[in-house]
Amino acid sequence: MTFTVEVVDEVSHGHLTSERATELCAAALSERGFDLERVGEMSVALVTQDTIHALNREFRGVDRPTDVLSFELDGPYGEMAGEVVICPACASSEMGIEELVVHGTLHLAGMDHGEDFGASEMARTQEAVMERVHGRQE
Repeated sequence: MTFTVEVVDEVSHGHLTSERATELCAAALSERGFDLERVGEMSVALVTQDTIHALNREFRGVDRPTDVLSFELDGPYGEMAGEVVICPACASSEMGIEELVVHGTLHLAGMDHGEDFGASEMARTQEAVMERVHGRQE
């Protein structure tokens, strides 16, 4: 099985291809030691602010929009590993869409950052992944 990531672009963002999303997710999962030959399918959904607000309220109990949410489905080695949901309208200048893909994938890989993202192992891992894929950006 070849690891691939499907991109569902509900907001006509148009700047994230399935190939690039696959590269970003694969780099993040590899950094965490996952065997890409065994990882299930993933998807990245680019959604509206209203959609991510509703998802954040329903699944996290937080009544506001956010930039990224991750939903584990069958686990990393299941048929459908999970989905990363991103709101381009909520993305900050510090963390663009590609970095949000990596961020969400690291959550699916079991990482968390608590209240202080900058001081977390997740932040260091995310930075290492972005440095690794930086030269291959489109």
